Amino acid sequence: MPVLEVVDLHVGYGKNLVIRGVNLTVDSGEGVGIVGPNGAGKTTLLRCILGYIKPWKGRVVYQGVDITNLPAHAIAKLGVGYVPERGGVLRTLTVQENIELALRVSKHGTDRLKEVRKLFKIVEERRNQVAGTLSGGEQRMLSLAMALLMADKLLILDEPSSGLAPIVRKRLAEVLKYIKKNLGVSILLAEQDPSLVLEVADVVHVVELGTLVRSGKPSEIIKVDVLREYYLGL
Repeated sequence: MPVLEVVDLHVGYGKNLVIRGVNLTVDSGEGVGIVGPNGAGKTTLLRCILGYIKPWKGRVVYQGVDITNLPAHAIAKLGVGYVPERGGVLRTLTVQENIELALRVSKHGTDRLKEVRKLFKIVEERRNQVAGTLSGGEQRMLSLAMALLMADKLLILDEPSSGLAPIVRKRLAEVLKYIKKNLGVSILLAEQDPSLVLEVADVVHVVELGTLVRSGKPSEIIKVDVLREYYLGL
């Protein structure tokens, strides 16, 4: 049984159809990447999976449970972690207070917290610092730490490398690969940075105008010239 299954998903705003018949699966321990140009529909697809937008047609199934019509808070309670492109932390609270809030809904409790402390030094080193005073990269890592605490079998990330310094982006890739390999958490990642997706994902989907136009392993995707030049910018 896939951790996540998206079946014939159609999503729109008003009268405008944005996502057109998308099908994809995320298996246990798998990393799945979504790449494509600006306006391709990557964020809309993720927000529909997460329950922030209702689809016009199609289904979203998480661990065998149809979550298509569930609200976002209910999907989060099922153990779907989410790292948005912006935000994700409560800026007026300390690092420790943010972590404590995430821990309240964690299905793995102190065991997962041990892993989080090991992966994210900021959790201990900056525990008493107000989150809003952290750098952008530090806030992104705190958001990921919180999402990992709340995640059971799936972690969804929207443009996580956006605005990050190269050294932070490198650490982000290391953390995501560790999570996928060692914690039993699958990853669904939408990115404009193709290098991060190609490094972390086992399967890559290329999206244009809300349609998946090509899917394959990173080694297969990178060999297609038109995808390298137009979609991936390589």
